[in-house]
Amino acid sequence: MSIPARLKAFGISKALDYLDRDPDANLPRLMEWLDKYAGERLSPPYQALFHQVMTDPDNNWHQLIRSMYTDIDNSILKKIFENFIIHGHLLDWPAKKESGQLGQSEAPWSVIIDPSFPCTMDCTGCGASIFGVRPSMEFDSLDEELEARKARGCHLFIFSGGNPLARQEEIIALCNKHTDCVFAVFTPPTSITPSLCEDLLRVRNLFPAIQVDVDPLDAERASVLLRTHRLPFGVACRCTAENADRVATEEYYDRIIGSGAKFCWFFTCPAYGGPTSPTQAQLLDLHQRVQAFRKTKPLLTLDFWDGPSPSAAPQGG
Repeated sequence: MSIPARLKAFGISKALDYLDRDPDANLPRLMEWLDKYAGERLSPPYQALFHQVMTDPDNNWHQLIRSMYTDIDNSILKKIFENFIIHGHLLDWPAKKESGQLGQSEAPWSVIIDPSFPCTMDCTGCGASIFGVRPSMEFDSLDEELEARKARGCHLFIFSGGNPLARQEEIIALCNKHTDCVFAVFTPPTSITPSLCEDLLRVRNLFPAIQVDVDPLDAERASVLLRTHRLPFGVACRCTAENADRVATEEYYDRIIGSGAKFCWFFTCPAYGGPTSPTQAQLLDLHQRVQAFRKTKPLLTLDFWDGPSPSAAPQGG
């Protein structure tokens, strides 16, 4: 890390210590730090958005950030901010998006890695077919892939596949080596154990997304365990023709938020496998509900149709 970056990281650490003492009173003052270090890089619309998020207690993103201070270990929060803002250049993303740079001349903002090779990576709609990598299962190959993409500016990596944490020691070792990166992992709830939680507290840069449709009762157990350890986590929900009318509803959102999850991935992509995929009409309805709840619910949500609307996707995909 360069000296200017170290100074900014130090500033982040001090700001988070300050906020940790009284988030309700001091969260709005985080804008002072943001204006000082990034004001010139943010266009007026983004500046206005950040000011609203930081200062309006009724704003859903303000509520999400507030919940992070009350629910997540402070040392992990510092690592999240450091890796996203300093190493991942989060505050540069709005300008890059406006200029069309993301995914063009530079590395994509995130990369999907499937340690459970092989994978054909040719399923319709799957991000792995675009930005995925195809390493073999050995640690050295995975490490080489990470180094290559870090060199191009990517610091967010997503482990997918059936159960990446079946190779827990290797995944943790990668997180331990690449401390300047953020990792997410899709995992069945059975992988969430006390020993894993201790590893997550130690490395501070790996965040599980529990596959809640695999075993809802065990997913509840896993959520309680992660929350007890003050660890950030999310959920992954496979959307099918059978459950499309029940997921991404207000009741569903409130239940996920109540579990302590901070993000949710809705897998509307056929590549997630298994049951019949949602119809085109169901996909559009799901997408519209997700977009609407992003404006009102304190939960970061993602779905595979964030680019073009599913109304523009080929029929039968």
